[in-house]
Amino acid sequence: MHVVRTRFVQTFIAIAVAYLGIVVVISQSSAGDAEKIDSKLVKMSADNRLELLVQITSVNPLEGTANARVLPWPNSEDIGYKLKSGWVPTQDVDLIVDSVIGASNGGSNTYSFKKDVPTGGFDIQIDEQPGSGPRNNISWYPLDKYNFEIPMSAVSNLKNGDQVTLNILPLDYTKNIDTFDVKMVHGLWNDAYKTVTINDKESFKLAIDEFNNGQSSSVFETHRSNSTKLLVIIILLLMITAMLSVTIMTYMVVTGQRPPTLSSLTWAAALTYSLISLRGLMPGSPPIGIFVDKIFYFPALIVTLVCSLWVLVTWVRREDFQS
Repeated sequence: MHVVRTRFVQTFIAIAVAYLGIVVVISQSSAGDAEKIDSKLVKMSADNRLELLVQITSVNPLEGTANARVLPWPNSEDIGYKLKSGWVPTQDVDLIVDSVIGASNGGSNTYSFKKDVPTGGFDIQIDEQPGSGPRNNISWYPLDKYNFEIPMSAVSNLKNGDQVTLNILPLDYTKNIDTFDVKMVHGLWNDAYKTVTINDKESFKLAIDEFNNGQSSSVFETHRSNSTKLLVIIILLLMITAMLSVTIMTYMVVTGQRPPTLSSLTWAAALTYSLISLRGLMPGSPPIGIFVDKIFYFPALIVTLVCSLWVLVTWVRREDFQS
C-alpha cells in the first residue's frame, strides 16, 4: 500500500512538472522577428509619413474571411494631427484598401478624409490570400492556418485637382483574438511572392521604395494559438480515456469477471453522453466532420455506444435476478 501511495504521489508530481514545462513553452511569443522588422522599417521610413495601423479583429475559417480595422495615424503635421483615438487631416486624403467588403460611403474601397474634419478608422472585411497553403481549411483544425493580404495605397488631393502619393507605413496593432495568433508580414506590392525578412537588406529597400510611393501590401498569418492546441489535446485524451474505460469495463462484465450491475450500466451511458459534451468544449466551435472527429470523436462515440449496449444486454440477461 505504501508503494501504491508513493507511485500515486510521484505520478502527480511528474504531471505537475510536465504541465509547468508546457505552460512555459506555450507562453513564448510567436511574433518572431516581426517587432525587429517593424522597428527597422520605422527608422528607414520618411518622417512625413502616414502610418496605417491595421488590427485583425476576427477570423472566419468557414468563409475564408477576416474582419480588420484600419486607423490612419499621421506621423507629421503636414498630413494631420493625432487625437487620442483618431486624427485630423490637414489635407484631403484618399486611402484605397483592397477588401471584399468596403465600409466607405457607397461601399467602395476608397476612403476619403476631408481636411480639418476630425475622423477615426474604419472596418473592412478581407479575403483569404490565394495559395496560402495546404492547411487553409477548417478540416485541419487545430493545425489550420490562414493568410490574409491587405494591399493599401494613399494619395493627397491638391486644390487644382492633382493627386500626390503619400509616404505610408503599415503597422500591426492586433490584440489577442479568440483561438488565433496573428502575425503581420510585410509583402511587396509588385512581387506577391516576396516578403521582408530580417536578413534580406534588399527586401527592406524595396519595401521602403513602395511605401514612399504610397503603396503597401501586408500579409497577416493566422494560426491556432498554443493554448487552443493544448486544450484540444486534453479533450482528445479525455475522449480516449472514456472510450478505454468503457471498453475495459464492458470486457470485464461480458466475460463474467465483474457483475453486470445497474451502476456499471449507468456509468457506461454517462460516459457515452459525456463525449458529446466534450466535443462541444472544443475552442472556436469547429464544425462536425473535421479530421480529429474522424480519428478520435466518431470512433470513441461508436465504441462507447456499442459497449453500453453490451452492458445493457448482459445486465438484462443476468441469471441471478429475482423478482
